[in-house]
Amino acid sequence: RAGGPVRRAQLAAMRASSSSSVPELWKAGPADVYSGQAQKALYLLKEDQMLFESAVDEALEMLQSQRAEEEATQGSLDDKAKEDTLVLRRRMKEVRQNERARIVTELLYLKVCSKFKQLSVPLIAPMKGGGDVKFGSLDLKGLTSDIYSKDALDLVREHLFRIIGQQGSTSFMGGMAVVQIALFQAGQVYAMSSLFGYYLRRVDARYQLEKLAGSFGAFGDEASGPESSVFGDQDEGSMSSLKDYVSQFGPAEVQRMTTIASVEAQMAMEQQVTALFGDLRTLKEKLVGALGQVSSNEEATMKLEEAIQRGE
Repeated sequence: RAGGPVRRAQLAAMRASSSSSVPELWKAGPADVYSGQAQKALYLLKEDQMLFESAVDEALEMLQSQRAEEEATQGSLDDKAKEDTLVLRRRMKEVRQNERARIVTELLYLKVCSKFKQLSVPLIAPMKGGGDVKFGSLDLKGLTSDIYSKDALDLVREHLFRIIGQQGSTSFMGGMAVVQIALFQAGQVYAMSSLFGYYLRRVDARYQLEKLAGSFGAFGDEASGPESSVFGDQDEGSMSSLKDYVSQFGPAEVQRMTTIASVEAQMAMEQQVTALFGDLRTLKEKLVGALGQVSSNEEATMKLEEAIQRGE
């Protein structure tokens, strides 16, 4: 519960004890979409899943074609134009690029919403107001074994234990009955977990491919030894677990695997976080202001816990 000065810090209490307040089975995410292409896709997402997929693919292909056409004609036009005309054309190009980026961001966001719908996983409602946020009993299968391999699930479990400070604990679900946390912290954890999931899916896909290549060789024939694999430089020990596999990455490889594939994908992720929690920078400022001067992380945690105990 949020109240008093800590209310300004947007404290949120997340409870998983009430089944009467389960979010509805599925609805579109909390972020709004404005472009005509995204509005059409949103309507189809609600009415016809198959038409939604084809409409989004068609819109993305059209945007890609427009970009390629502009780039093909840009050079010849610039050679013949005067300086003031070039400035105007560059500005117009920038506006078109920003508009395309916004449309692609909204379409990618809806594709993520579509995936949640296919998994029958409800999307949580915005938490900007703080207070008590209740979740009922949810089937976690849609967020675990339906999207992650067994190898990846071990890292997901480790990630969750690390977040709640119970690494290695066997009483995880009991500890999740009631979680009280500042809204800024909730948003930060949500954003980090989204990035972690994105990274894990990419790494696991590569890991599974390399295991398959090691078993069947480059051309589908069963491999007789490590030299038969297209990834023959990987030693046998590197395949013992996904965690061990990741631990062998060098700095450049880690950077490449953790980089989000596109600016639009990054924007879609930020759009979801902001729609759920608000601007994280603003929330951080409010939280710091509510807690006042502190000399250590331990003192900040203690002040936060005391405020929660007082029901503020």
